[in-house]
Amino acid sequence: MPQLRRASSVIQIARDLGLSGNDPVGAILDHCHAKIESWGNGFKGTLTLSRLHQLVDDHLDLQHVVVTTNDELDELIREQIAQRELAAAALRDEFANGTEAITFRLRHARVGMRRNLSVIDGRGDRAVRVYFGKRHESSHLLSMAPTQLDLVFRRTHAVKNVAEEQLMDRISGEIAFYRPLFKPELDRLQRRYGRPCFQLIEDLRNEVCSDASWYATGLATVEQNDVPALFLTASYAAKTADQGHPGASLALRASARGNAAARRAGLIIPWNYRIPPGSVIYDVFHSPSTLSEVHADERLGIWTASNGSRLRDLPIHILVRRYGNHVVAIVTLN
Repeated sequence: MPQLRRASSVIQIARDLGLSGNDPVGAILDHCHAKIESWGNGFKGTLTLSRLHQLVDDHLDLQHVVVTTNDELDELIREQIAQRELAAAALRDEFANGTEAITFRLRHARVGMRRNLSVIDGRGDRAVRVYFGKRHESSHLLSMAPTQLDLVFRRTHAVKNVAEEQLMDRISGEIAFYRPLFKPELDRLQRRYGRPCFQLIEDLRNEVCSDASWYATGLATVEQNDVPALFLTASYAAKTADQGHPGASLALRASARGNAAARRAGLIIPWNYRIPPGSVIYDVFHSPSTLSEVHADERLGIWTASNGSRLRDLPIHILVRRYGNHVVAIVTLN
């Protein structure tokens, strides 16, 4: 987060919006929240998460098109070129080179059409990111100064190593599971279970955000939770310094995202931390069984680094299940 605040592209976005202060990320997020809140307050009727997303796109004059097959992509390109939207000619090459979505300003929009078109690649394994991808494209427009909206052409790449893209992920994460709408439903449904769990994620998807991926809903379920919790993905990786030449540091490692309550309680697993053989996460990853869910009580103190240091020895409860080629876990305090 401190590094993102110092990024020149992020500082420039804040300046373009007329925002000041020492925290450009916070200022931009507040600016976007204020816009969404004002649009929501002006809506007549019951506002759900899906209606909010449509409302945001209405105000941004944005239409999303998801292509799920090569034929759909080819047909879209032909259609747009026939309408003299020449930017569409690059779609096939852009998607082949790692771009997941493109948003561009239509130069010849017909009557009744939106002026901004976002094209999202939903083919193959990219399908699970479509829900979040729509919100990411909305975030670009939401954070642009009015004077820039006539010059829209934005690419979203699969690898988010640019500060501006990381900022858009922050904005889109908050739009995708807009807290004033998502959190009350989370609290209501969690009363059935007491703490975050996999069934809670399924319930939220079914009742609140059916278009979202299971994984994205899981992250939001933990991040907005009042119970100290981590959402963890396990896979084999090397130490950061050894990536590209893994050697002896290749091990089962954790990518964990915690909520504010977890940080206050000291429940922290650093990124890329080695998962010990004594953990149920390790066992499930290496087990040939396809059990849908396993749970266990453990001590976080069994997690050790190669230098001999240990994590804080807290009593924890772990829920684990397979997710594709990975294992995911929800870690809470006991």
